[in-house]
Amino acid sequence: MSRHCIDMGSCRQFVVAVLLTLAVVCPARAEDDPFVQPVAFLKAPEFDEPSAAATPGDDNIIYRLVHRLIPEGDRGPPPPCDITDPGPDTANFPNSPLTLPKGRSYIETIPGTYSLAGPDGTPASWSCPFMMRTGLTDNCEFRIISQGPTVVGAAADSPAVDGFAPLTFDLKLHLWGEKDQLYMPIVGLEVFVVTGLASEPFDVGTEPGIVLLVDHKLPGDWVIEWNLGLYGTGGSGIPDVLSLPDLGVQWAVQKQVTENIAVFYQGFYNGAGIPYFPSDLVSGLGMQWNLSQRLAVYTSYNWSLDGVGSPSGGYSGFAYAY
Repeated sequence: MSRHCIDMGSCRQFVVAVLLTLAVVCPARAEDDPFVQPVAFLKAPEFDEPSAAATPGDDNIIYRLVHRLIPEGDRGPPPPCDITDPGPDTANFPNSPLTLPKGRSYIETIPGTYSLAGPDGTPASWSCPFMMRTGLTDNCEFRIISQGPTVVGAAADSPAVDGFAPLTFDLKLHLWGEKDQLYMPIVGLEVFVVTGLASEPFDVGTEPGIVLLVDHKLPGDWVIEWNLGLYGTGGSGIPDVLSLPDLGVQWAVQKQVTENIAVFYQGFYNGAGIPYFPSDLVSGLGMQWNLSQRLAVYTSYNWSLDGVGSPSGGYSGFAYAY
């Protein structure tokens, strides 16, 4: 027999002896000892780890992330993605006081936003506003909002400009009231800060704001919705100075025509709350159509009531629940 074979046999005998010694000294199973836990117990849960419950299509990564960062007791299976719960905020001018369920999210955008040039020299403009919103709890949602890519036409004393409008970070709180209660107002509060994260022509600095949100549900599937807020508007040349807040109001009267189609009459005073329509007093007509449980589309046409700023304009957009 060669020396190589003798060495291999000695190695096998040594390994067997070590394994037998460990088997005698160490417990057979770690779980038999209450003070010893398997290594897997120490592993942090993955954000994208599947839910134990069978929830196809509704248990997404953002839902799991929110529930791991803000844990609470067993809530049961995730609620379904639903574009009607609570509904898009960008379909009409005012925002609803209702909030998304914890972990559920919407993305809303209105890329077809256009306002005509005004007789007073107000230039025509186009923008693509968007909003991303996620429920942190059942009564509080976090939102990122922007007027998005924006093009403003040339005016008598200024050239045309384009760029990206400021990002706004926003929290909406549902204070009280339920969607199905008649007459009793549903009340919410929105607090936000406009940041300096914008292209230079649109940078107004850091500006805070606060808005009261109210809904009134009436018989016959009618809803009256209104917002009253203070908006910091900034100004050219003073991006580092807080401006005096401007009072702004938005309102809408909405009728649910069918299960999936609603029409509304809307308006606002002071464009600080609706920056993509440069005018002071505006009203308009629009509609919303829920194409599926997750997707809604909407459009409106609006006109100035006081002849200041843009005489008219419209928008079209969609919202998707996930």
